[in-house]
Amino acid sequence: MIKFPNKLFYISILPSTILYLAILSVSNLYNIKLSLVVRDLAQTCGYPIGVGMISNIGILFWGAAASICFFTTFLESINRESSKLLLLGAIFSSLLCIDDLFLLHDRYIGPDFLNLTYLAISIFLLVRFRRILKKIGLFNLIISILFLGLSVFFDGVIQQIFNQNYELTQLIEEGFKFIGIVCWLNFWCKASSNALKFGNS
Repeated sequence: MIKFPNKLFYISILPSTILYLAILSVSNLYNIKLSLVVRDLAQTCGYPIGVGMISNIGILFWGAAASICFFTTFLESINRESSKLLLLGAIFSSLLCIDDLFLLHDRYIGPDFLNLTYLAISIFLLVRFRRILKKIGLFNLIISILFLGLSVFFDGVIQQIFNQNYELTQLIEEGFKFIGIVCWLNFWCKASSNALKFGNS
């Protein structure tokens, strides 16, 4: 007789069912048609595949960085300091992913508060884990933060000054952001690989 996997039920089936029903319930309260909630946005709007592609790929990369960090964090073979670093990387990457996915900085919370929060977390990350970051390759992380910072600078300052050239400045801003996200993913892959390589040493 096949035994039903209880762990699968409590870790995957139950939480996903609760989340699914909760989203549908909240959407229904706000009179959003439920078929629109479950369908893909491009399908609903009838846009070509290229619309939002760079943004979508960026979101996938944020999610990939978070997933890699979360997975490696809880392995018993890595040391405690690496685990703490990767957990922060996982939480930070998840926050950035959720922000990008739901446009928190544009529509709900506002860019100033979130950008200051991201800056504070970045400084804490660089100071608190400076020793282990040097072993992994501190420059890789700094390059990523630099590109993401340039994106924020173009969004908050340059676009305001050259608002007549909005499309050009937005292309540059999003270019910096995309490169920054790819470098971010590269760093956390390297950090995870380093943690697995050196283990508890």
